[in-house]
Amino acid sequence: MRQLLTILGLAATSILIACGEGDEPGTADAGPEASPTTRCGGTAPSSQPTASCTVKAGSSSLLLLRGTLLLPDQVLTGGELLVDGGKITCVGCSCKARSSGAAVLDCPHAVISPGLINPHDHFGWTRSWPAQPTVRYDHRHEWRKGQNGKPKLGAWNVDYGSAATTWGELRMLLGGATSIMGEGSVKGLLRNLDWDNEGLGWHSVKNTTFPLGDSDGQMLAQGCSYPALPSASAVTAAGAWVPHVAEGVGLEARNELLCMDGQQAGGVDVVRSNASLIHAVGTTASDAQRMAKVGARVIWSPRSNISLYGFTADVVMLHHSGVRIALGTDWTVSGSMNMLRELACADSLNRTHYGSAFTERELWQMATESAAVSAGLEGVLGQLRVGQVADLVLFDGRKRTGYDAVLHAEPTDVMLVLRGGLVLHGDDALVRALAPQSGRGCEELDICGRAKRVCLERETGKKVAELEASFSGETYPLFFCGTPEREPTCIPSRPGEYTGVTTTSDSDGDGLSSDKDNCPKVFNPPRPLDSGKQPDSDGDGAGDACDPCPLTAGSSCTQ
Repeated sequence: MRQLLTILGLAATSILIACGEGDEPGTADAGPEASPTTRCGGTAPSSQPTASCTVKAGSSSLLLLRGTLLLPDQVLTGGELLVDGGKITCVGCSCKARSSGAAVLDCPHAVISPGLINPHDHFGWTRSWPAQPTVRYDHRHEWRKGQNGKPKLGAWNVDYGSAATTWGELRMLLGGATSIMGEGSVKGLLRNLDWDNEGLGWHSVKNTTFPLGDSDGQMLAQGCSYPALPSASAVTAAGAWVPHVAEGVGLEARNELLCMDGQQAGGVDVVRSNASLIHAVGTTASDAQRMAKVGARVIWSPRSNISLYGFTADVVMLHHSGVRIALGTDWTVSGSMNMLRELACADSLNRTHYGSAFTERELWQMATESAAVSAGLEGVLGQLRVGQVADLVLFDGRKRTGYDAVLHAEPTDVMLVLRGGLVLHGDDALVRALAPQSGRGCEELDICGRAKRVCLERETGKKVAELEASFSGETYPLFFCGTPEREPTCIPSRPGEYTGVTTTSDSDGDGLSSDKDNCPKVFNPPRPLDSGKQPDSDGDGAGDACDPCPLTAGSSCTQ
């Protein structure tokens, strides 16, 4: 933040910066459900907001941001946010009383969000292009090991080197992420929540891919004679425990959870309040109730689940049950290349297959506040709140407003990214104005015709071209203009069962006509573990996927 003392060396100078020159302002679209909005000063924002930001130099280490603030409970237009010492010290309609001498970034069209947090990825495969599954699987060991006669999933480019990890972090940064749990770490760029947190000073996450020691492909439909069981003491000692659980749709997938939450003889009971279960595709309403009771969370990777299994976690049912849901990309082999594409997938599923069960705010929270909760770091990350670290992203809000500006953003819309108040990436003019002393380490980068600047060299000692030149063989790009090439599907389908295409007679695309579907607006075809029937645990005719009370007959219940 000390570089703010000398913004262009002139404390009284104001600079008018044209952002996205040549782009025409769009028409605001608030989506299916408008966000609650408070307008500071009581005036409505212009329907054609300016495409300019004003930067005013300061005489202290303070930075004041003006724009539309995305708060947990509302959208605050014309709001102010003050950063000092890497932390947020004021949020509201006016921070004037505390901002004397602050440098000021005034962007009327900017939508200011907490930095996106990706709670699940595998950086060892970040260089890999997406595979093209020819079948749908029932369990992860089928595509990993070829179990049950299923074909193994394509060739993967596995690289755990520091250059590959840097490449993965850079890709996520360009998509608005500031933190990640990715099974790898390099100094600089993103906060690695399962490693060192980049100076955050809090606990790291215990991230476990094979909590049952089943990496060789062991699958059990019953019993708990897995190679290993999680240690209760190790789980309890972790600030947050994040295991892969129930990744699949068969009995073998659910059995993993039964052996880890005390439901199965010979198992252990380690699903507790610090647990965030990755995937949890093969879970039921009773499982969800147990998770909610202890405060366990689920990390949802819809694109990867759908491309591999044709199903994903029953998130509407989990939501009704009170389970908090975070959103993660999984990996490039079958998932999204950045958090913006994962949000786009979640938003599409919500609108097309879930009857808009989630609000825009709730989807956005999956990538911010709920993701921080999944890492046990909600006290320091994930919200625009006094005392939290200033991990921030400014999105271009000229085409979309409020939370929707994030759900529909592309890398070109990422105006500025700050980690602890330090500029990492953004529009060329903004980075040059806010980080003049770091200019030598912040190189120009053209993203789909938008002039950007990224501080990779300052953070890691390498320029983008040098980093890319260190690889041999194909490497998945940092970004695409529009839909990524070979992007895995986000349309749920299983050959011979359903196509995911909605029709007048099948409004949710689950292959069941609406007159025979116990959740006609919420996607819920029977999974292999469901014995050929749509789950309806309480027998009241409303399927678990859409029943606010899946374990209590009728429409009212106490979770």
